[in-house]
Amino acid sequence: MFALFTTTANHRYLKLLAIFAGLILLPACGYSLRTSQFQSRLSRDGISRIYIHPIANDTFRPGIENVVFNAVMRSMGGTTGVRATSNLAQADAELFGTVTRVDRPVSGQTKASDLSPKNLGSSSILVAVEYQAVLDCSFILKRRPRAELASAEIWKGSFSRSKPFPGNNQIWSLGSTSALINDSELDRSLTDIAEQMGRDVVQSMLETF
Repeated sequence: MFALFTTTANHRYLKLLAIFAGLILLPACGYSLRTSQFQSRLSRDGISRIYIHPIANDTFRPGIENVVFNAVMRSMGGTTGVRATSNLAQADAELFGTVTRVDRPVSGQTKASDLSPKNLGSSSILVAVEYQAVLDCSFILKRRPRAELASAEIWKGSFSRSKPFPGNNQIWSLGSTSALINDSELDRSLTDIAEQMGRDVVQSMLETF
């Protein structure tokens, strides 16, 4: 008899837990449903296909324009309702972008005497142990001219992103390869912040204006 009572009580307890869990998840499900039905301003304006022009590079960093282009293209590919097209004639709008700045300022220093092995360098000389990868870009989205519509600027935005990365001194790799190590770390950091910028650019086009 006691065992039967315990089983019944456990069953009621589990049912209450299920109901409670359902109430908690209900707002989240509603939010997901609204999100899936969300229509961006671009879609409402009849823009569903965007042609992304090759990114211009106004800096001395070769290849960074390709990194930014690929990042924006990947972000556009994960967007619902608006997609990139490689056919300019079929595009509803054109996206133009320019890399305006790539920099690597020093953001952390230490005494040369503190490097490993210690006390071999001068305590009066400061060496870089950390840098900031800096990437600035600007973008303009224009409607494709049609017989009934003139070309017009739909959206524009400027973006600046940065990320710290360790200098060769911080990772105790000294010598003739120092410049190569710092350059490699800069490339890695620029790729990371370009991916973030690509997501921000697409999100801004869909929501901000």
